[in-house]
Amino acid sequence: MRPARRFAGFVLVTVVLGLVLPACISPEAAAELAPTLSLKSIGGSRIAFQNGIPVPTFSYQPRRRLELGGRWRIQTTAMDHDLSLAVRSQSLNQIIADAAGREKAAFDDTRWATVEVPGSYDPPPSASGNGAWYRKDFDVPSDWQNQTVTLKFGAANYVADVWLNGRYLGYHEGGSTPFAFDATDAIVPGDINIIAVRVDNPPWGTRQDIVPWGLTDWWNYGGLTQPVWFEATPAVYAVRADVVPHLDGADIAVTVHQRGGAAEPVQVGIDILPATVDPSNLTNPDPLSLIPPGAVPIASQRVDAGQLGRDGTSQVHARFSLNAADLWSPQSPALYVLEVAVFWQERRVDQLFETFGLRRIAVDAILPRLLLNGNPVQYAGVALHDERVYPASNGQPRGGPVVTPDDILLLLDKANATNVQLIRADHHPANPLLLMLADRLGYAIWEEIPLYHYTPATFAIAMDRGIPQQMLSEMDLRDMNHPSVLFHGLANESTGGTEREQALARLHNLDRAIDGTRLTGQAAYGNQPDDRTSDPLDVAGYTTYYGVFYGPDAGAGTVHALQVAHASFPKKPIIILEFGRWSDNVAEQQEQRRILADTYQAVSPYLDDTPNGFVGATVWWTLDDYWTQRPGLRIEHFGLYAPNGDARPAGLQAAELFSGGAGQGARQKIVSSAIGQPRPQALQSLLFLGYLGYALTMALTILTIILLVLILLRRRPPRRAVVS
Repeated sequence: MRPARRFAGFVLVTVVLGLVLPACISPEAAAELAPTLSLKSIGGSRIAFQNGIPVPTFSYQPRRRLELGGRWRIQTTAMDHDLSLAVRSQSLNQIIADAAGREKAAFDDTRWATVEVPGSYDPPPSASGNGAWYRKDFDVPSDWQNQTVTLKFGAANYVADVWLNGRYLGYHEGGSTPFAFDATDAIVPGDINIIAVRVDNPPWGTRQDIVPWGLTDWWNYGGLTQPVWFEATPAVYAVRADVVPHLDGADIAVTVHQRGGAAEPVQVGIDILPATVDPSNLTNPDPLSLIPPGAVPIASQRVDAGQLGRDGTSQVHARFSLNAADLWSPQSPALYVLEVAVFWQERRVDQLFETFGLRRIAVDAILPRLLLNGNPVQYAGVALHDERVYPASNGQPRGGPVVTPDDILLLLDKANATNVQLIRADHHPANPLLLMLADRLGYAIWEEIPLYHYTPATFAIAMDRGIPQQMLSEMDLRDMNHPSVLFHGLANESTGGTEREQALARLHNLDRAIDGTRLTGQAAYGNQPDDRTSDPLDVAGYTTYYGVFYGPDAGAGTVHALQVAHASFPKKPIIILEFGRWSDNVAEQQEQRRILADTYQAVSPYLDDTPNGFVGATVWWTLDDYWTQRPGLRIEHFGLYAPNGDARPAGLQAAELFSGGAGQGARQKIVSSAIGQPRPQALQSLLFLGYLGYALTMALTILTIILLVLILLRRRPPRRAVVS
């Protein structure tokens, strides 16, 4: 009875909250804070803007840079969550009044405690429910004078308001995605500067208008959970470069911006260079570290960006053919480096670098299976939480956000020992460090936005506010150039029919408009395998806990669910995004191992790489134990590994059953190569006209056949009645 109670109790709490909270939240208290990200059409291109500037790259750039990591002053305090989520034009004065000077440069914070950034102010085992004020002083070099300065945040959970030297820069809502501000007018080069950040993290389960909204099965780490830094560029600079990969080339879009200034002609140079990964550069975030000594560009192109006016933004496009290129896969994670140079008045004034890989993930047009680079694939996977596990403390996970590459490598070493190829990166956008290492080592990634246990009511509230759309856009834009990200998840274990399907359809369409190189899915309840709300998505994903939370047992229940799911979606690959069982003590370890073995062996005949297979991935929940704020629990013991790093029997069983082959990129030391050249725009136009002509010819042929059939039918003599 315990498993059923454990599952049913959590679902019941979520449902009850969905019914009760509307009565607890008056219209006056409902969140009205607007999203800050929008898409604008400029010169035929859709460009994302946030806080008055085009959304920049958040990958490491070898530019002038000031890291704000390390010790910050902090004061935790109770905050008015309604005020934090109110329209800023109406609430900012009250926020400043409540701040009592904390936002000002001259405020005395010397008696405050200190905390490490990135990190969290409320790690387990106790959650305060408070917000926090952060402050830090730092020196700015004098040579930053006359530079355009951008302040970037990797993430702040959940609502952040930012001041620099007492000047208000703006706000951001959402706990796992990045944001940036133009800090040029507020920063003081050659002097000491003060940054102040107000972070409010409303407790989950207290209101319906935040994302996620209800009680969740992980820890809610509040604060500046990812890095904070400044970048300085000339007035004319490259904002970002987005790569759409193909198996024989790449399409590149470069966004350029001018802060102030008069209209001037701008050109953009684009080079594609080889890359190699080895143990010496594996954790170095600088793309330049991946370029082999003496390497020359594989392909180059210079593109005219036209006249870039005052505070103007433009996007240029380049297309390259790359023959005999090395493709990215978990088994062979080949990468390339993109170098962008901006020329103003015939001088190179800025550079930007990105790493990318050539790969294509798709659904087979004939069979319901995944194709990576044209080949059928299936993945054995494991889920990770973005949480430090090692070193364990009193037999418990260490706790706190993951903040260093070494933290990630500790997790990936165990994933590699378990022979997995795919990682489900928590219930929210992945840690960028995980994606960097997955690109380089070779792991497929499923990442998602935290629409977790949503209901018809909460879907409507969230989508009306636009926060899921902003989170998805920010995730897409941040992770565009990561070849490891193959899947975008749009919801987890949610309810509702029409409401959920409509929300998923809107999110899928948005994902296609911004990115379009990943497959979309959700994690639906596995005990409802005929759930049709995955219709708008590319794959049908489920969480399956047969023999754990519900019956029948693991083998028979999983087989029946797969057959029903396949009948419901005969053209979609099925993805098992969770199967697992806890092991709260040594006595339960064998049952955990049995559930893993019985479930995976039941799935095996249906995997994509078998005849008539339709299951693209099977993901165990989870690699490690983790802290939770789920009622009645402190730590979930679903891990294949104990907190001390020892594999449980289920972990050893997984290593025997899973096929492995991923995660070897640093050992392989691949040096990418290709025969490259720009793809002329004229050729693109000819190809388009060719496709258009083919389509018109086919349409006319079909119409002609239909007309001929109709003519023949009309000429056929009528049948005479036969009288007997």
